[in-house]
Amino acid sequence: MLAVFGLMMVLLWLRAPLAPVIFGSSCLLAILYRLSPAAFLSTIGQTLTDPATIELEIVLLLIMFLEYLLGKHGYLDRMLASLRNLLHNRRLLLAVLPALIGLMPSQGGALFSAPLVAQAAAGTPLTAEEKSFVNYFYRHIWEYCLPLYPSLLITARVCAIPLAKLIQALVPYALLVALLGIPVLRRIPVVRERGSTDYFQLTREVLLNLSPVLAVVLMVLALQVKMWAAVGLIVAVLLIRHRYTPSKALQLCREAVQVKTLILVLGIMFFKQIILATRAVDGLAYLLEMLAIPEFVIFGMFGFLVGLITGTVSYSMGIIFPVVVAAAGGQIDMPLVVFVFVAGFTGAMFTPMHLCLTLTVDFFKADLRKVLKMLILPEAALLTVAAALYAVFN
Repeated sequence: MLAVFGLMMVLLWLRAPLAPVIFGSSCLLAILYRLSPAAFLSTIGQTLTDPATIELEIVLLLIMFLEYLLGKHGYLDRMLASLRNLLHNRRLLLAVLPALIGLMPSQGGALFSAPLVAQAAAGTPLTAEEKSFVNYFYRHIWEYCLPLYPSLLITARVCAIPLAKLIQALVPYALLVALLGIPVLRRIPVVRERGSTDYFQLTREVLLNLSPVLAVVLMVLALQVKMWAAVGLIVAVLLIRHRYTPSKALQLCREAVQVKTLILVLGIMFFKQIILATRAVDGLAYLLEMLAIPEFVIFGMFGFLVGLITGTVSYSMGIIFPVVVAAAGGQIDMPLVVFVFVAGFTGAMFTPMHLCLTLTVDFFKADLRKVLKMLILPEAALLTVAAALYAVFN
């Protein structure tokens, strides 16, 4: 498993196309684990028919439509102009936009905020890699403390601890994430922008032009509407409002749909299905137990590696904590829960298997190697703080 993932990272470091690398790595993993041809074909079928995969592809397709409609009809330009005058701070604006979209706990949600960040960063000296970092990094602030994220629910349930106490213990890390992104935001020069002082009017314009996005967020958070249904409803309303005929709607499909992105997501879901079919991750815990190092470090390494390989925080926690709880004798205290959670989160953030990272890099046409380098220091800082606090409170 580690050899295959290492090869994948090397190929990506050499700028090999992401989709072929992921599909090729999946096939290599199946060969190394001697997955039978029948089982391999079954895994392909499971990937294509998996409701989670189908729903994710539909959500991303609808997001592409929504993004195109918001851009074409000037919603983004008007919203950003009003928000810029309202905040008077481009740095704050860039951090707020992905954080706002991050309130929606959906896979690949960074694709939703990427066009907003691109618009807000226009005219700034930020590189494609720095824009990718801001969009990706600030998108995930809420996963440390928003109870709608499955990762928190899974962790609390498996570890048999109150969800409220888990969130209280993890809130400081959300604040730390906000601070760790500041060095990149400081690349934007401070400009005294004079705008309207009619804050009521500016707020009204922001809310009006952001209303399609806010409607999606509110439906998902407050009404518990499925992401695909919420985005689909807003897209339908916009199509009707702007009087799209069937021929114009067909033209919209041609211009808005990015087939490469849909194939890339399919490849990532296929890789995860191969991991499940081969049970490749199961051996990591036994491998780390053989190392003569402290137990909490072993648990942290296990969490980091599972997060690194799977690239999904919620999926990672579902693998990590059952193993850690069993290895700890059926009971685990809060300091260790937090440390392992942060370790798994860090691994999931620092991998191209994370959909938000691949979609963000693809959107901004950034160099994945440079984005990963930018993530090293903040992610290492988070992990170091978690380890230090574990040592103190344990």
